[in-house]
Amino acid sequence: MIYQILNESEVVELEKELRKSLPGTAKIYYVIRSYVNGNLQGYEVLVDNWPSWSCIILRPQSEKQVPKYFSHTYMCHSKSVTSLKYFIQRPGVINWEEPVTFTGVPNDIIPVITELSRKHGATVTSKESRFMYCWTKPEPPPLPQIPDDICLGTLEQKHVETMTDDWESTRYREGLEEYFSGVVEKFDSSCVTDKEGNLLAYICMQYNGAMAMLYIRPEYRQCGYFNILLSDLTRKRLAKTEVAYAFIPVQDTQLIKLAREFGFEWVPEGNMTWIRYNPPAQPNRLSNVTKTVEAKSSNLEDCLNHLKINAIPLTTL
Repeated sequence: MIYQILNESEVVELEKELRKSLPGTAKIYYVIRSYVNGNLQGYEVLVDNWPSWSCIILRPQSEKQVPKYFSHTYMCHSKSVTSLKYFIQRPGVINWEEPVTFTGVPNDIIPVITELSRKHGATVTSKESRFMYCWTKPEPPPLPQIPDDICLGTLEQKHVETMTDDWESTRYREGLEEYFSGVVEKFDSSCVTDKEGNLLAYICMQYNGAMAMLYIRPEYRQCGYFNILLSDLTRKRLAKTEVAYAFIPVQDTQLIKLAREFGFEWVPEGNMTWIRYNPPAQPNRLSNVTKTVEAKSSNLEDCLNHLKINAIPLTTL
């Protein structure tokens, strides 16, 4: 068997199996749940073998069907690096003629994809690996006292434009506003506003179940909103018997220290990274590529330096 595309009932069975191994499988469990709930349109679920699988990949059925933010994004999980190494090289699993962003992969897979890129005349970029930190205590964290001059609430659609403005300067990615709109509609969040309703700080969930996109306006970063938001969203997750977790850059010692002091614990099996595979430019695409690079080359370099898809960026504290 080269690979198998799971049908609806098989995906539901896979979801149940992954739940038994939480929190280590959280990043793929919640992706599969998003798929089952219809929140990842245009994807299909592949495994290397069924029912005795070692690798899972969610890939776009067609780039026209998936939201722009997830364009060329493959969501991966494997029980071992060796299994994933061989699985992605099986014929038909990955379209190596198109760009590919691998998410949820172990750091050890970077050399493998780098070597594959050489064979295809392509290039590879990767982001700093992430530690998974999770709330594992039976009781929820206490909610800090809320100052009288602010309101603690939940993100709404009216906040999406502001959120997009906050993040566009640090990540160039098509469909960001659409992505935030979906996140706000479908998942838990927490936000702090002033009495006039102005958005001061917020944190939201992502499609892989991670708490992320924490943003606090610069003038309010010493007001204790970090603990308020993280406590509130963690409590919301635990109240639903869900896993409360986040990804933190492995070299961000200050944020790791804050997470530990808050009460989160490291879950080694949940560590992950993102890898971007860029195929060589095709002759019929050269004119478009040249125009894109001329228009956005500075943005792209800045993006690669700051992209933190599932992390809580220290710069926003």
